[in-house]
Amino acid sequence: GGVLLEMTEDVNQGSVRMVFEIPSRGLLGFGPEAATLTRGSAVVNHVFLEMREHAGNLLGVAGDKGKLVSNASGKATLFALTSMAERGQLFVSPGDEVYPGMVVGEASRAGDMEVNPVKAKASSNMRTQAKDEKLYVPPARKMTVEELIAYMNEDEKIEVTPVSIRLRKAELDSGIRSRLARGKKSKIKAAREKKG
Repeated sequence: GGVLLEMTEDVNQGSVRMVFEIPSRGLLGFGPEAATLTRGSAVVNHVFLEMREHAGNLLGVAGDKGKLVSNASGKATLFALTSMAERGQLFVSPGDEVYPGMVVGEASRAGDMEVNPVKAKASSNMRTQAKDEKLYVPPARKMTVEELIAYMNEDEKIEVTPVSIRLRKAELDSGIRSRLARGKKSKIKAAREKKG
């Protein structure tokens, strides 16, 4: 993490100036987040100080959060996204093209969750008031490349095209992803047993 070196308050302007020493990777995606949290009143400046040894993992990094990963390809539907919105924050809107392995949202719990964003509503001849309720999806969270670099996990890649910026799993096949995750867990368990 970072170290607070100086904090001074300017009573006339109603502002506080804080000086930190923070690893550069800790600043990735921080500017837009600070602007959002302070409603645009924060000003972030940074200057390179020196090269240092790796300071360890940063706390509060988005890697702690799970992702909603698409398991189907096609256009995302309003019906599917409505149910997905209950599980977390969405990165896609109705009509957006999705494919298997694409990260389509942030899960409210830790761990990745496979979802089907292209599922269509089952059609029937019967009309009931309960069935025909209006569907609503909150606006999709759109991130810049800088924000995605700060947000992504080590098993993910950023896909940049002239039309879109997307986050996806490095391995698109869910079966292979789950086998790799199991292998990684067993290696960690073996290393812990070796230590203890």
